[in-house]
Amino acid sequence: MNHSTAVVTLLPLDDRPVNTGHVAGLAGTAGTRLRLPPAGLLPARGVPADMDGTARWLEHAAGDSDAVVVSVNQLACGGFVASRRTTEPLARTLARLDVLRRIRAARPELPVHAFVTLMRTRKTDGAGAEPEYWDGYGRRFFALSEELYRAEHGRPDAAARARAEIPEPFVADFFTRRMRLHALQLACVELVAEGVVDTLSILVEDSTVESVSTSEREWLESWIARLGLGGRIRCLPGADEAGAVLTTRAALEHAGLRPRVAVACPDPDALGRIAAYEDVPVGDTIADQIAAIGAVLVEDAGRADLVLAVHPPGLPPRDWCSVQEQPERPGDDAARLAVRVRDLLDAGRPVAVADVADANGADPVLVTALRAAGLLPRLAGYAAWNTAGNTIGSALAQGCSRLLADGDRRLAEHARTLTHRLLDDWGYQTRARSGVSTARPDLVERELGDLLADLGPPADKFRIVPGSVCFPWDRPFEIAFELEHLEEGNDRR
Repeated sequence: MNHSTAVVTLLPLDDRPVNTGHVAGLAGTAGTRLRLPPAGLLPARGVPADMDGTARWLEHAAGDSDAVVVSVNQLACGGFVASRRTTEPLARTLARLDVLRRIRAARPELPVHAFVTLMRTRKTDGAGAEPEYWDGYGRRFFALSEELYRAEHGRPDAAARARAEIPEPFVADFFTRRMRLHALQLACVELVAEGVVDTLSILVEDSTVESVSTSEREWLESWIARLGLGGRIRCLPGADEAGAVLTTRAALEHAGLRPRVAVACPDPDALGRIAAYEDVPVGDTIADQIAAIGAVLVEDAGRADLVLAVHPPGLPPRDWCSVQEQPERPGDDAARLAVRVRDLLDAGRPVAVADVADANGADPVLVTALRAAGLLPRLAGYAAWNTAGNTIGSALAQGCSRLLADGDRRLAEHARTLTHRLLDDWGYQTRARSGVSTARPDLVERELGDLLADLGPPADKFRIVPGSVCFPWDRPFEIAFELEHLEEGNDRR
């Protein structure tokens, strides 16, 4: 089936804007028609979806699509949060994967890209998206996770003592949930072995080097290696960026493009550092995200279709979500990266910036340096949000989508997406999030408007759609807002 415009069906991780609207913006840049489920099939705030309805929608939409991208958490468990909370029997969960077999039987040539997450172990007390007992035992579960990793790797451990700190029914419940999800991940590996799924990304969310997540990833990787599926399955840090990465991959494949991506970092040794919430060096995360999007990693920037300019994990580590007032760092690294970005752009190389210096927000020194040099409107992509995997995947998706953009309309959509990430990652997460009240989005809108005005080009072409600022899950962790071109705003008036 040939379409002049690729039609990609996406079953996203959940309804949050980064998994829906952001991907739609990238698809608009790439000239892709993106199909998302009707709003009623994606309940907000982690409420489990109507999985039978979701499966029917997916099977129908796949009928005339050019590619399908599927969140297995959404398909089999009803969502990202629901996959952490479900107590359903495993057999019922696995049966929901059969829709993918039906899709493959009906459309043998259809590219199907799937992703599934490996459950996190949060370090803090507070249930949130975890079971209720996390309110009082989150830190103790995190300690148990570390000690079990040590025990499983033949190192001195205090697992028995850590386990005794938590009521046994809670421990049994937690590891039963992890066992079910591990079985689901293995079932996804089997789908690749069967030829039902073309590529699979197993996303390790919010991990550390010493954790049960790392043990589970290693177990999965051993089976992937035994089956010889390393070219089609990746275990890598991330989660929320996967829909954008794999949708962009589908667009690239439809266009017959496999871009060459080079990495530029003023301090290459810093790529050996492990970013917060991850369990492998950031250089490995970069390589895996490049592979996930269907690109090829090359060493020579002069041969690259896209250069990923990386601001590596800084020392000491900073997390903009935990404390908004952060210690100042020398700006030498940011200044060197800005100079490198300028030189690459002047040489005609498209450049996407992945700022992973800090967790959960941007390094303001880098944004200032890029803005002062007039580089922001020239970028093919920019990201600096949440974890390193989220940022790297998002920056790559923007950059690769930009490679497919032609015509003023697509370039305008690219400028909007770029501005949105800058205002979210730098403006909100680093600058405005501190002390935010979800009850007063009007105040946040006013502050973001001021920050938007400070950014200069390309942000000077846009304004926030009045009344569009909201907190989709009624928490300050993430925000939603819409941008409109100033000419669009004038048309509305």
